[in-house]
Amino acid sequence: MSHEAEPTVPNTGRMLDYWLGGRHHYPVDIAAAKSFEAVFQDCARVFRVLRDFIGRTSRYIQAQGVDQFLVLGSGLPTQGNVHEVVPSARVLYTDIDPSNVELGQRILAGAPHTGYVHCDATDLTTLDMREVERVLGPVRRLGIIMIGVEAFIDDERLRATFQKLYDFAPSGSYLAFDCDSPTVNNHPELVKLVTMMGPGFYMRTAEQLAAALGPWRLTEDGVKPVAVWRHPGKPVDVPPYMNGGVAMKP
Repeated sequence: MSHEAEPTVPNTGRMLDYWLGGRHHYPVDIAAAKSFEAVFQDCARVFRVLRDFIGRTSRYIQAQGVDQFLVLGSGLPTQGNVHEVVPSARVLYTDIDPSNVELGQRILAGAPHTGYVHCDATDLTTLDMREVERVLGPVRRLGIIMIGVEAFIDDERLRATFQKLYDFAPSGSYLAFDCDSPTVNNHPELVKLVTMMGPGFYMRTAEQLAAALGPWRLTEDGVKPVAVWRHPGKPVDVPPYMNGGVAMKP
């Protein structure tokens, strides 16, 4: 990546790009990523498992006949993100971080049927509906991908957010979701990592996560560790740090 106007503050999206083997990151991001790795060496493997989960949920939703995707808290649109795993679909990425939006727009320049705009996942009034229609066309059935976000939203706001997404989505839409699991408390190095994330970090059991969905109806797969959810072969052997699944609006 060019070092022009090189940032001095690390960015989570660019750190993930580093862990996923991408090229859209800077030395400041690598330094921050290595500080996390000093506490928890398995960062890269865990986030690759989560990115693979995004791929499997996106392909599953597309297989149900959905060709419009709204991605909330996207990070960078690289390394197996939604438009790369369902290339025939229309995909609108969103994020609350302006630097992710700006870089994401540059990355997607020239990519057909894609876009990247600002949106607070917990407040859909921040979503520019003109951009939704420009990228997706008239909204029919949506695939909503909200992965890697829920752990930063408290219980009350998470329930309200899932309800708002339900009200927003047309019937026949799908929601892919996840959250970090309290099982991390069984791993001392992860407890240190969670402490580094700050006080606004929330972990939920599979049952707590399912309960927050409100009217969304879980698919037959339920809520499972993301490494095993509809995995076609032998899943990567990682502890169940994160749970996730897909739900539908009938």
